[in-house]
Amino acid sequence: MVTTPGLSFPRRTRFARLVHVVECTSTQDMALRDPEPGCAAYWADHQTRGRGRQGRVWYDEPAQDVTVTFRLDGVEPEKPWRLPAAIPIAVLRALERLATLHATLKWPNDVMVAGRKLAGILIDADGNPPRYAIGIGVNVGRTSFPAELLDSATSLALLTGREFAREAVVEELALALDQTVTSLLTGDVADLLATFRARSELIDREVEIEAGNRRETGRVVDVDLDQLTLAEGRRVPLAVVQTIRRRG
Repeated sequence: MVTTPGLSFPRRTRFARLVHVVECTSTQDMALRDPEPGCAAYWADHQTRGRGRQGRVWYDEPAQDVTVTFRLDGVEPEKPWRLPAAIPIAVLRALERLATLHATLKWPNDVMVAGRKLAGILIDADGNPPRYAIGIGVNVGRTSFPAELLDSATSLALLTGREFAREAVVEELALALDQTVTSLLTGDVADLLATFRARSELIDREVEIEAGNRRETGRVVDVDLDQLTLAEGRRVPLAVVQTIRRRG
C-alpha cells in the first residue's frame, strides 16, 4: 500500500476510502473484489492487465499516467443507463479544470482533444443491487506511445508542455465524479445534458447503430442522456444501444 498525503477527496466526497498500490493486475478487479463495503477509490501506479471496453488492452506508463477506479456501492441511480453518458462528462470537466484545453466526447467512453484520445472510461457492474466500478485511465505525463497508438493518442504533457502531479488528477476526477453522481441521483441533469450535447462527436454524424435486434442507420440530429434522435425523428433509447459506428 502506498501512502498518499495531500488528497482531500476522501473527506469531501462519497469516496471515503482510497486504496493506492504500486502495481496490480487491474483497478477494476481491485474494486469489485474488495470485501469492505462502501464507495471507495482504487489507484495503481501501474496495471499489468489494464483493460478497456470489449476486451481491449489499456496501456499505461508506470508512474506517469493515472489508472483509477471509483466504486459506487449502495448508490442506485433511478436511470442507470445514464451512467455511461454522464461519467465521461465528469472526466472531461476534471481535465479541463486542470489544463487549458477543449475536449470532446467520442461515444461511448473516450475523452478526445484534437482528434486524439486523452482518457478512457470503463464501467463494470457486479451484484444485485449492483456495485459499479468506474475505471478511468488518463494519459498524464507520458510523451511516447506504442506504435499502434502514435496517431491516435495524446497526453496532458504533450498538449500543454507542462508537468502534472498525478495526485491532482485523481483529486479532480473524484470531485467531478462525485458531483456528477449527485446530479444523476437528484435528477438535476440540465447542465450535464447541455455539456453532452455541446461536446458529443455524434451530432451531425452518419452512424450505424445496433440495439438488441434492431439496427438503424442515419444522421444523428440530437443526443441526450436517454436517447439518440436520428433524421426523420427516429429515436433509439441508450439503454438498449450495444454499438454505434460512425460511417465516413
